[in-house]
Amino acid sequence: MPENIGPNEPGFGESQITSLFPGEVVTRALVRDVELPYGAGAMALITLDNGHDHTRPNTFGPAGLLSLREALDEVAARNDIAAVGVTGKPFIFAAGADLTGAALISARDEALAIARFGHAVFRRLGELGVPSFAFVNGAALGGGLELALHCSYRTISSGVTAVAFPECFLGLLPGWGGTYLLPRLIGPTSALKVIVENPLSQNRMLNGAQAQALGIADAMFEPADFLAESLRWAARMLTGAVSVSRERALEALAEEIRLMLDEGVVAAPEDIDLCMILGAGWPFHLGGITPYLDRAGIAEKVTGTRFRV
Repeated sequence: MPENIGPNEPGFGESQITSLFPGEVVTRALVRDVELPYGAGAMALITLDNGHDHTRPNTFGPAGLLSLREALDEVAARNDIAAVGVTGKPFIFAAGADLTGAALISARDEALAIARFGHAVFRRLGELGVPSFAFVNGAALGGGLELALHCSYRTISSGVTAVAFPECFLGLLPGWGGTYLLPRLIGPTSALKVIVENPLSQNRMLNGAQAQALGIADAMFEPADFLAESLRWAARMLTGAVSVSRERALEALAEEIRLMLDEGVVAAPEDIDLCMILGAGWPFHLGGITPYLDRAGIAEKVTGTRFRV
């Protein structure tokens, strides 16, 4: 086993990682092709299923992550598909990391290797060359919600009763991208509600309608025909018949910036711009977040005035 893994070193090999959880109930990533309506083309649909009923939710241990990565490698190598979709078994999308194996981790490096492996697998959903869709048919908790957030678009069933990051309730933080992806999707205030406030309020969960209202899901459909309607919606997205606005997070950010300026937390918009470029990865070529919000009309829409005069 390697020792003293640095922050940018690859860590353990896959065989070493999967050997850490010898009794893992593996969630398989099963791929099938679906011909989408409206001439939108074919979708490679990945179904997550551990072979048990809903009383044993889909989880991601090392072998489950490896199965998903192999499925994504398979679809990434194809040039005959228009999109990739991910859904779960009945009543369950995915419940995140397999915590039953936590007791088997004996060293920091082992935990770090599994965390990095999850990041490497989930990020593939945004690097496929075609849009990715999460069809959240059931509970999406922790890493299950993070998997959905890595996708380009999300639909959710109105019958879903459990969308959450329960990690804070356990004294943990979302470890596979949630703390980065969610604020950039729905804004920092709403993200704090999901990541921190809800778990600390007796582990409160969002239902499907609440997840859509916050902007986590782009569309919601009834459980009876959820997958069929989700596929139709995905086809309309691909053909341009419908579109999704991603301004919600920018509007929330504009509110936060105005509040910080009004309360004297920062002295000037330029200070915000520098922090966003150096600390949050805001693209330098866009010239700072505040002039961008001015140009897009978001600053005036949200706060009634521009940040730069």
